[in-house]
Amino acid sequence: MNPIVPVIMAIGAILFVIGLTVLIRFNIKKTKTIKFFGKTYGRRRFIFTTILSGVALIMISIQVQKLFPAEFEVMVDETPVALSSNLKYELDSILGDDENNTRMKKAIDRFQKEYQDAVARGDRNTMELLILEMSFLIRTELEKQDYPYHQIGSEVERIMQFLKQGSN
Repeated sequence: MNPIVPVIMAIGAILFVIGLTVLIRFNIKKTKTIKFFGKTYGRRRFIFTTILSGVALIMISIQVQKLFPAEFEVMVDETPVALSSNLKYELDSILGDDENNTRMKKAIDRFQKEYQDAVARGDRNTMELLILEMSFLIRTELEKQDYPYHQIGSEVERIMQFLKQGSN
Protein backbone atom coordinates (compact mmCIF):
# COMPACT_ATOMS: atom_id res chain seq x y z
CA MET A 1 0.00 0.00 0.00
CA ASN A 2 1.24 3.45 -0.85
CA PRO A 3 2.34 5.15 2.40
CA ILE A 4 0.25 8.29 1.82
CA VAL A 5 -3.02 6.36 1.43
CA PRO A 6 -3.61 5.58 5.14
CA VAL A 7 -2.90 9.20 6.08
CA ILE A 8 -5.38 10.59 3.54
CA MET A 9 -7.95 7.98 4.51
CA ALA A 10 -7.56 8.73 8.23
CA ILE A 11 -8.01 12.46 7.69
CA GLY A 12 -11.07 11.79 5.55
CA ALA A 13 -12.56 9.49 8.18
CA ILE A 14 -11.92 12.05 10.93
CA LEU A 15 -13.62 14.80 8.93
CA PHE A 16 -16.55 12.53 8.15
CA VAL A 17 -17.00 11.59 11.82
CA ILE A 18 -16.74 15.25 12.89
CA GLY A 19 -19.44 16.17 10.37
CA LEU A 20 -21.74 13.39 11.56
CA THR A 21 -21.14 14.28 15.21
CA VAL A 22 -21.97 17.92 14.59
CA LEU A 23 -25.04 16.93 12.59
CA ILE A 24 -26.36 14.73 15.40
CA ARG A 25 -25.37 16.98 18.27
CA PHE A 26 -26.50 20.34 16.91
CA ASN A 27 -29.71 19.04 15.37
CA ILE A 28 -30.75 18.12 18.90
CA LYS A 29 -29.81 21.59 20.21
CA LYS A 30 -31.32 23.43 17.20
CA THR A 31 -28.22 25.63 16.92
CA LYS A 32 -27.95 27.86 13.82
CA THR A 33 -24.21 28.65 13.93
CA ILE A 34 -21.09 26.71 14.84
CA LYS A 35 -17.87 28.20 16.16
CA PHE A 36 -14.86 26.19 15.00
CA PHE A 37 -11.29 27.41 15.57
CA GLY A 38 -12.52 30.91 16.30
CA LYS A 39 -14.59 31.25 13.11
CA THR A 40 -18.35 31.16 12.89
CA TYR A 41 -19.95 28.88 10.29
CA GLY A 42 -23.54 28.18 9.36
CA ARG A 43 -24.64 24.77 10.59
CA ARG A 44 -25.58 23.39 7.17
CA ARG A 45 -22.46 24.71 5.49
CA PHE A 46 -20.19 23.23 8.18
CA ILE A 47 -21.90 19.84 8.13
CA PHE A 48 -21.94 19.55 4.35
CA THR A 49 -18.34 20.72 4.08
CA THR A 50 -16.98 18.27 6.65
CA ILE A 51 -18.98 15.24 5.52
CA LEU A 52 -18.37 15.81 1.81
CA SER A 53 -14.68 16.60 2.27
CA GLY A 54 -14.30 13.45 4.39
CA VAL A 55 -15.93 11.31 1.71
CA ALA A 56 -13.87 13.05 -0.98
CA LEU A 57 -10.62 12.37 0.86
CA ILE A 58 -11.50 8.71 1.30
CA MET A 59 -12.30 8.41 -2.41
CA ILE A 60 -9.08 10.22 -3.31
CA SER A 61 -7.08 7.79 -1.18
CA ILE A 62 -8.66 4.89 -3.05
CA GLN A 63 -7.78 6.46 -6.39
CA VAL A 64 -4.22 7.21 -5.24
CA GLN A 65 -3.80 3.54 -4.34
CA LYS A 66 -5.07 2.49 -7.77
CA LEU A 67 -2.95 5.01 -9.68
CA PHE A 68 0.23 4.78 -7.63
CA PRO A 69 0.50 1.34 -6.04
CA ALA A 70 3.53 0.58 -3.94
CA GLU A 71 6.03 -1.29 -6.07
CA PHE A 72 7.63 -4.38 -4.65
CA GLU A 73 10.56 -6.02 -6.33
CA VAL A 74 10.09 -9.70 -6.95
CA MET A 75 13.19 -11.74 -7.50
CA VAL A 76 12.61 -13.74 -10.67
CA ASP A 77 14.74 -16.78 -11.32
CA GLU A 78 15.61 -16.82 -15.01
CA THR A 79 16.72 -20.46 -15.05
CA PRO A 80 14.48 -22.71 -17.10
CA VAL A 81 12.07 -24.84 -15.14
CA ALA A 82 12.89 -28.52 -15.41
CA LEU A 83 10.04 -30.91 -16.07
CA SER A 84 9.62 -33.63 -13.49
CA SER A 85 10.12 -37.21 -14.59
CA ASN A 86 6.43 -37.97 -13.95
CA LEU A 87 5.35 -35.10 -16.18
CA LYS A 88 7.84 -36.07 -18.90
CA TYR A 89 6.49 -39.61 -18.86
CA GLU A 90 2.89 -38.40 -18.99
CA LEU A 91 3.61 -36.07 -21.90
CA ASP A 92 5.54 -38.70 -23.81
CA SER A 93 2.78 -41.27 -23.34
CA ILE A 94 0.00 -38.86 -24.31
CA LEU A 95 1.74 -36.76 -26.97
CA GLY A 96 3.57 -39.15 -29.23
CA ASP A 97 4.61 -36.75 -32.02
CA ASP A 98 7.98 -35.05 -31.41
CA GLU A 99 6.94 -31.74 -32.99
CA ASN A 100 3.79 -31.49 -30.83
CA ASN A 101 5.69 -32.68 -27.76
CA THR A 102 8.36 -30.00 -28.23
CA ARG A 103 5.73 -27.30 -28.70
CA MET A 104 3.84 -28.47 -25.61
CA LYS A 105 7.05 -28.56 -23.55
CA LYS A 106 7.74 -24.93 -24.49
CA ALA A 107 4.19 -23.99 -23.53
CA ILE A 108 4.54 -25.90 -20.25
CA ASP A 109 7.86 -24.17 -19.48
CA ARG A 110 6.22 -20.79 -20.08
CA PHE A 111 3.21 -21.82 -17.96
CA GLN A 112 5.39 -22.94 -15.05
CA LYS A 113 7.44 -19.71 -15.08
CA GLU A 114 4.39 -17.46 -15.21
CA TYR A 115 2.53 -19.58 -12.65
CA GLN A 116 5.48 -19.38 -10.24
CA ASP A 117 5.57 -15.59 -10.70
CA ALA A 118 1.82 -15.38 -10.01
CA VAL A 119 2.18 -17.57 -6.91
CA ALA A 120 5.02 -15.36 -5.67
CA ARG A 121 2.86 -12.25 -6.15
CA GLY A 122 -0.22 -13.97 -4.73
CA ASP A 123 -2.21 -13.06 -7.87
CA ARG A 124 -5.13 -15.51 -7.88
CA ASN A 125 -6.69 -14.11 -11.08
CA THR A 126 -3.52 -14.64 -13.09
CA MET A 127 -3.10 -18.15 -11.70
CA GLU A 128 -6.66 -19.07 -12.69
CA LEU A 129 -6.20 -17.61 -16.18
CA LEU A 130 -2.96 -19.51 -16.68
CA ILE A 131 -4.62 -22.75 -15.59
CA LEU A 132 -7.51 -22.18 -18.00
CA GLU A 133 -5.14 -21.35 -20.86
CA MET A 134 -2.95 -24.41 -20.28
CA SER A 135 -5.98 -26.67 -19.90
CA PHE A 136 -7.31 -25.37 -23.20
CA LEU A 137 -3.96 -25.96 -24.94
CA ILE A 138 -3.74 -29.52 -23.66
CA ARG A 139 -7.37 -30.20 -24.55
CA THR A 140 -6.96 -28.92 -28.13
CA GLU A 141 -3.75 -30.90 -28.57
CA LEU A 142 -5.47 -34.09 -27.44
CA GLU A 143 -8.43 -33.40 -29.74
CA LYS A 144 -6.02 -32.93 -32.67
CA GLN A 145 -4.59 -36.36 -31.97
CA ASP A 146 -8.08 -37.94 -32.03
CA TYR A 147 -7.83 -38.91 -28.39
CA PRO A 148 -11.03 -40.56 -27.11
CA TYR A 149 -13.42 -37.76 -26.14
CA HIS A 150 -14.50 -39.33 -22.85
CA GLN A 151 -10.87 -39.53 -21.63
CA ILE A 152 -9.76 -36.01 -22.58
CA GLY A 153 -11.13 -34.34 -19.45
CA SER A 154 -9.45 -36.77 -17.06
CA GLU A 155 -6.14 -36.56 -18.92
CA VAL A 156 -6.22 -32.75 -18.84
CA GLU A 157 -6.93 -32.77 -15.09
CA ARG A 158 -4.15 -35.28 -14.45
CA ILE A 159 -1.56 -33.26 -16.41
CA MET A 160 -2.69 -30.02 -14.73
CA GLN A 161 -2.23 -31.62 -11.31
CA PHE A 162 1.36 -32.51 -12.27
CA LEU A 163 1.95 -28.98 -13.57
CA LYS A 164 0.60 -27.30 -10.44
CA GLN A 165 2.65 -29.61 -8.21
CA GLY A 166 5.78 -28.91 -10.22
CA SER A 167 5.20 -25.15 -9.97
CA ASN A 168 4.78 -25.07 -6.18
